[in-house]
Amino acid sequence: MRRPALALLFLVLTVGCDRTPRLVPPGGDSTAAIPADSTAAYVQMARERWDSPDQMEDAASLVARVLLDDLRAHAGEPLNGRARDFADSLLLGAEVVGGRELAIVNLFARADPTAGSWPWLFWRASGRTHAQSLEAQGMRLSGVSVESADASALLGGARVAVLFARAGAGGQQPFVFVWQRPPDATSWRLAQSLGADSLGAVGTARFVEPGSGGIALVSRTHRVAQGFDECASCPHVHRTRSFRWGPAGLVSVGEAVERTPYYSFIQFIHALVAGDFDLAGHWAADGSIVEAATGYEWGRSKGRWRLAPGTGPNARDLLFLRGTQEAYRVHFTSRGDDWVISGLEPSNRTIE
Repeated sequence: MRRPALALLFLVLTVGCDRTPRLVPPGGDSTAAIPADSTAAYVQMARERWDSPDQMEDAASLVARVLLDDLRAHAGEPLNGRARDFADSLLLGAEVVGGRELAIVNLFARADPTAGSWPWLFWRASGRTHAQSLEAQGMRLSGVSVESADASALLGGARVAVLFARAGAGGQQPFVFVWQRPPDATSWRLAQSLGADSLGAVGTARFVEPGSGGIALVSRTHRVAQGFDECASCPHVHRTRSFRWGPAGLVSVGEAVERTPYYSFIQFIHALVAGDFDLAGHWAADGSIVEAATGYEWGRSKGRWRLAPGTGPNARDLLFLRGTQEAYRVHFTSRGDDWVISGLEPSNRTIE
């Protein structure tokens, strides 16, 4: 443990109960410094407020205030590394991402990480470190991307994208928020948000180093198909979406679906339900498959479809269950980049 951290912990243990430091809520610029002899009092107050659900946001503000002072006192160190060391030395709950000139610190109660979280943005401009709270509470922090790798961009006009994740009923949901700092401004404003409509409902996302295509963000997510049941651990149809920086922020530049037998079956059923037999034929090896499926009334709503337990989406033979009574064994063969149904027959449900 470093000597500054030991000294601070000593102050926390020895601070008098009659000390009442004056609170200065940090704003976009956050230039007010905490008196050196009050630092321990702020830390102690933050610890106490983390234990109260209605005071956790205040606790995060206090921690951010103390952290800002520490970052200013260590101006020669990378913001992300110093913020991480500071939080670890005082056993504070914090997720940290970023680099030398900019860092995002997501603060939470170490004793109960699920109770909420409060992200703060720290950045250097004109030789001084600044801080600002971000309106993205209650999520896990995953990553950050600055539009320009040039540190001078933080002086004004820069855009920063921050990746978060939230636990949902079907699994993890990614969110990306883009904040912009206009030239000569002292704070950042929310310029763009990407959620389920842009990234997909459930899955993951990640920032990447821009390559020849300028790709900066990639998501891999899935959405439960209409008429189908999918548990969180069940096979899914995944879509990969790519984004790059553009005049409007992060803009979509491509989407690709993972072609599996399971995906082909979903497309086949949707075509039959819509009464589009020509489209259904695209997903069948020949017309007899469409006729057989029509005979079994696959185009009618008679219960939700689902893959039998233990069945993978890439197998050439899949067992599908429909409703509470029916089961069908479906066979596939590859054709170009797709899979088509080459055979089907009723089966039993003893696998359940």
